[in-house]
Amino acid sequence: MSPTHSDPRSAMAASANRAAQILALASPPDLRGLSLAVLHLVMARRLIVLCDRAGRDPVCELALRLRSCAAATALVELSASIDRAWPDAFVTGRPCCMTMTPDEATLAVMARTGLVGDRVGFSRTIAGFVRADRHPPLYDATIGALAAVSAALQTAA
Repeated sequence: MSPTHSDPRSAMAASANRAAQILALASPPDLRGLSLAVLHLVMARRLIVLCDRAGRDPVCELALRLRSCAAATALVELSASIDRAWPDAFVTGRPCCMTMTPDEATLAVMARTGLVGDRVGFSRTIAGFVRADRHPPLYDATIGALAAVSAALQTAA
């Protein structure tokens, strides 16, 4: 016999599920839980936005921090791909903020799926949000940025 809404157990389970969803929305993801490569993608996006607002070249700023012009260029290219693909303005947090905005959390999931080469998971992450014809260039830019940042981290170690 399947549970119905009149069944107290299913009503309690549905209520607990809604409570968990509300709690998840109320507590944004924390940067400190990200892998180093994914963290660099999120923080680079924040720095690029700041540089754009200040009229500074983000490649120079990123290259100084990562000790890699290739990684800096790849991150700026990823940021440009995001700007072209995202349906609305991409919302970034302050550089000092440990929590991520919903857009940054989406970028983190995109990067995690990219790290393991999961193109289907990548597309599933942004399906219904970013037009499907924009997924491949965004995936390629994400993979390129991850590869360049990972190489820079290997060199620095």
